[in-house]
Amino acid sequence: MFEFRITAEEAQQKRLKYLKVLYIISFTIPVIYFFKFNFEYKVHQYNTILISMWLALVVIPPFILYKLKEYVYAAATVIGFAAAIVTFFLYVSGGVDAPGIFWLAAFPLAMAILLGVRGAIVGYFTVVGVMLFFWYLKANGLGPNVIADHGNYSFEKSFNLIVFLLFSAITTHLYINGEQKYAKKLQEQNNNVENLLRVLLHDVANTLSSMTYNLVKAREDQDLAPANSELDKMERAVADINSLLTQVRHLKSVKDGKTDILFKPISIAFVLNEVFEKIESIANQKGIKLALDLSREKMFVNSEKTILSNVVLLNLLSNAVKFSHPGDRIDLRAYSKDSEAVIEIQDYGVGMPEPLVAQIFSLNARTTRSGTHGEKGTGYGMPLVKEYLQMMGGTIDVSSREEPYLQHPRGTKITLKIPLAQ
Repeated sequence: MFEFRITAEEAQQKRLKYLKVLYIISFTIPVIYFFKFNFEYKVHQYNTILISMWLALVVIPPFILYKLKEYVYAAATVIGFAAAIVTFFLYVSGGVDAPGIFWLAAFPLAMAILLGVRGAIVGYFTVVGVMLFFWYLKANGLGPNVIADHGNYSFEKSFNLIVFLLFSAITTHLYINGEQKYAKKLQEQNNNVENLLRVLLHDVANTLSSMTYNLVKAREDQDLAPANSELDKMERAVADINSLLTQVRHLKSVKDGKTDILFKPISIAFVLNEVFEKIESIANQKGIKLALDLSREKMFVNSEKTILSNVVLLNLLSNAVKFSHPGDRIDLRAYSKDSEAVIEIQDYGVGMPEPLVAQIFSLNARTTRSGTHGEKGTGYGMPLVKEYLQMMGGTIDVSSREEPYLQHPRGTKITLKIPLAQ
């Protein structure tokens, strides 16, 4: 079976490789300058501070990463200690006049690689803070200058520049190479999904055509078919699946830029009553009670019936049933507010932890869980629901608790807001 997505764990492994490389570089380069200070400049008074910071850099990040299993804290400590060591070397080398002052440019680069956009922003502010500190020292004639007292400024500037260029070249090459492999893997998996989708649309459509033919023959062979018979329900189910496949084809065409998705005014009451009837039989089998509170206002939204009923509402209600225990209740409520149709689905089941709620719409996070009776899922339902709602101009909000708290019951509450049709 195809692997559908890059998981959060895989993305973390990618960054972990960069962390290891930057860690090795971060404790190797200070060693070079430590030897220059001690054997070339004959300056020993800073050894206690430098050795302490270097040992902290060598020991603490691996402990956090491998013992505490905390990548973010490990990355932050690598960057933090490396930045402290570089800043101290620049401080004793003349501050703003230090021959290696351009090493400050490595802070945002390294922090962006390890911690993303937020890391880069912290890196920029760190550089600004260090530069302001160095300018203050220069303006007041403060701070040592080992290079001016013991070294050759031109040589040290050239030496620092060469080491900095090597550092930048190595880290940039490794980062670009890793991103290219990552992008290639994403493209391969996207192609797999595209191919699987084509097979699904083609083969399932053929199977449904055969089922439709057999149902028609069965209907012809049945002399007196009672109203609302099981055969009627099968016919409606096949029709719904056919309609859903049509909408998936249409959505793919929209995504490919070949056509536009067309919505028309749909009655919320009509759709909810239909969905309620479908889900009620599933809920009854599990011993779960459903309650429908529908406003008497006429509410119409611009949508497509199959998408709104099967992809959005039926998906959400199925999840509510899936994560509820026998004897629980599910409340379905709809009303209008501020030119919007509001649909609320409240279950009183197992609920979700906060990290799962935060990632529920992500395709890259692992969000699938088994239901209370071992029901399985794919993890694609909620992202698809949100995507369709956004196409309608709507929004979805999810709140959940695993345990009751004050006025908040245990379970999950989903609130949909869709603009009312003019």
